[in-house]
Amino acid sequence: MSAIQSAFPGAVLESRVESDRRLWITVDPKRLVEITQFLRDKKDFDHYSGAAGIDRINENLFEVVEILTSHGAHQVVVLMKVKVPRDKPSVRSLTGLYWNANWYEREIWEMFGINFEGHPELYPLLLPDELVGYWPWRKDFKGYPDTTTGERAIEQVGPDGYTEFKIMPHPELIKAGVVPERPKYPTFREREEAEIKSDSEMIMHMGPQHAIVPGPFLLDLLIEGERVKKAFLDVGYIHKGIEKIMENRTYLQGIVYTDRMCYLASITNNEAYCGAVERLLGITPPERAQYIRVILAELSRIQSHLLGTGEFLTLLGAATYSPFQYMIIDREDIVYLMESITGARITHTFVRFGGVRNDLPDGFADKARPILKRMRERTEEYMDLLHSDPIYTRRMRGIGVLSPGDARRLGVSGPPLRASDTPYDMRREDPILVYPDLDFKVVTRKAGDAEARVEVRLEEILESIHIIEQCLDRIPDGPIQEKLPKKIKPEPGEAYYRVEDPRGEMGFYVVSDGSEKPYRVKVRGPVYAYMQALPPLLEGAYVADVVAIAGSMDACTSEVDR
Repeated sequence: MSAIQSAFPGAVLESRVESDRRLWITVDPKRLVEITQFLRDKKDFDHYSGAAGIDRINENLFEVVEILTSHGAHQVVVLMKVKVPRDKPSVRSLTGLYWNANWYEREIWEMFGINFEGHPELYPLLLPDELVGYWPWRKDFKGYPDTTTGERAIEQVGPDGYTEFKIMPHPELIKAGVVPERPKYPTFREREEAEIKSDSEMIMHMGPQHAIVPGPFLLDLLIEGERVKKAFLDVGYIHKGIEKIMENRTYLQGIVYTDRMCYLASITNNEAYCGAVERLLGITPPERAQYIRVILAELSRIQSHLLGTGEFLTLLGAATYSPFQYMIIDREDIVYLMESITGARITHTFVRFGGVRNDLPDGFADKARPILKRMRERTEEYMDLLHSDPIYTRRMRGIGVLSPGDARRLGVSGPPLRASDTPYDMRREDPILVYPDLDFKVVTRKAGDAEARVEVRLEEILESIHIIEQCLDRIPDGPIQEKLPKKIKPEPGEAYYRVEDPRGEMGFYVVSDGSEKPYRVKVRGPVYAYMQALPPLLEGAYVADVVAIAGSMDACTSEVDR
């Protein structure tokens, strides 16, 4: 903090330092880029973790919070805020400093209508073109026009056969003479076609329904011969508006929505949200509850890695020996253990503010130990099987290589980043619960290719087993839940809490206004970062390798479209 104040006297308007290595500062918007560059170049904040927009309608302003961290040089998280007037909101873009700021700024623009000066491509990301300009995350948003009745949506079929919808403004806006001017920009299709430079190039569609996509999204490839010249990604097909929904539910009701962001990571999503609310409440769960939460988080990691790896192998043509079927059988044992604790197979809603919903069932450790022993043996078999398969290694080795520098620049986390020789894991970088007391190693590889990404996931299963076995040996007796009032109403404030979910860095930024509902919830998900990094990763690759590269990232569209 003192370094920033010395370098930029008068630029820091507000500040506070939290004991958990969080630095919250509000800076002069005119100095945002300079301060950010100083933090990146002089203080090793080389990781742009994300950004959040907040509508402070009662103060007639917007806030943008930039989240900066380091890839291992230190463990400080800076949450740097700027405030801009609500009638003409504009913030200087950080895309010139961090490549991956692109999507975060585009999302804030389309949801809040906050302009980012200098952004190279301020186009819609998650919303369809027809709905851009209504700024749905604003507090005074009254809902979209009704596209089902046709009263305000006009369907037009162009000469090329494409159907477009024009949505008329709300009658009340027309009557008041305050119809907002819709932003103008080239459509996704126009941006693609602008990149075609010769007759030897063509666009090939993969999706929105395709075997390689674990949910609907469009991956368009501009190809020349057998090579990918440029890739285009269109997401938002199943956007659920979860962040906005959570603003209209009580804190407790919000937990169930975190399950639905990604069913393979529902436990860690519960943890990230509840952890942020616990910071607002100033409470710490009892030690026994912390152990139970760690056990479930690691079981969740195992089942996610098994399903993700198994599905990926079928895409790669491994159906002939089909390890997928065996991985699903093994995963069933892990899901059984989780179900015995939470009562649910995939959407658990189990973590609670200040603890957990249930204690471990009687005899859980005796049931778990033989399953974990068998899981370790099976995982080692899978690793041997893949290493001994020459077809698999030819399709995976040296394919889709992410160098350590590129992986960090593109903002990926989790197994893809660790496969690129970067030991970045929230369980070490920003430890929570009882993780600091547990012995485990952060699995890495140097190759950075598709094979390394799968290897990291399989070896992480072994580490998760090691963690769970330690928890079963050490878990103390005691309460599983802090006593809290029936109505959760944190004092006004804000908190940021992050965990290592099966796919990487998952963070929840929660703002309280003192009521029983969150004022703002922002989700920073790992797959969102993966997906942004996918197009540059595919450029120059053979078309035949696209499946191996995209599949090895282990994406989850539902989390992107939270």
